Amino acid sequence: MKNPLKYTWNLYTSKFEKLFVLMLTTTLPLLFVHSFSTNYIYTITPAYDPIYSFADVYYALITILLFMYAQTPYIRFVFNEYKGFDHSLRNTFYLFLVNGFTIFVFALLGAVVTTVGFMLLVVPGLIILAFIFPVPYISMLDEKSVWKSFREGMRLGKRHFWKLFIIILITGIIEAILGIVVAAQIFNITNSFAAQILTQMTLNLLIFPFVIVYITSLMIKWRESQEVLEM
Repeated sequence: MKNPLKYTWNLYTSKFEKLFVLMLTTTLPLLFVHSFSTNYIYTITPAYDPIYSFADVYYALITILLFMYAQTPYIRFVFNEYKGFDHSLRNTFYLFLVNGFTIFVFALLGAVVTTVGFMLLVVPGLIILAFIFPVPYISMLDEKSVWKSFREGMRLGKRHFWKLFIIILITGIIEAILGIVVAAQIFNITNSFAAQILTQMTLNLLIFPFVIVYITSLMIKWRESQEVLEM
């Protein structure tokens, strides 16, 4: 793969109807789970400090968990389309069902460790996340257990640490800024909390797949370069 960004844009625009199916069947339900669970946690968790509360820790944990898990089907879909496989969407759902549980468990463990890192002044959490981030990608690309993909995933994360670190950091910043701007605009129109939530979910629904398609394209390129070097 020569240009991951160009490939991402072409795939996102030319195969949007298939990506939209993945959005509706996988990402959207997880966004509802995220919205309900985090809002419920903020409601029932007492705040002893006006700036920081334990609810923030739970919010980070749930967000990282669902973020890592929700990317799973897109990884396989990009690979199937890149290789030109027939019935790419069907194979994507199949592998999502087969590997989904182990990736969820891995994402849960990774989210716990990463959240602890975030509690230690944020940067350690980003470092941990960048290291473990490629593991689910290797699992879906190679159709094997996430535990068998751990060593290669960590090696890939170590080799391209700064690239992954910057991508995760910039993506988080851009999404946060867009979320604040959009929320402010919606707030000027209506005070409806439901409108705020639905707008934020729609924004995430459109941005998240594009980011994951791009990262998957990068992973494919990095692995191809690695195979050439090994040969």
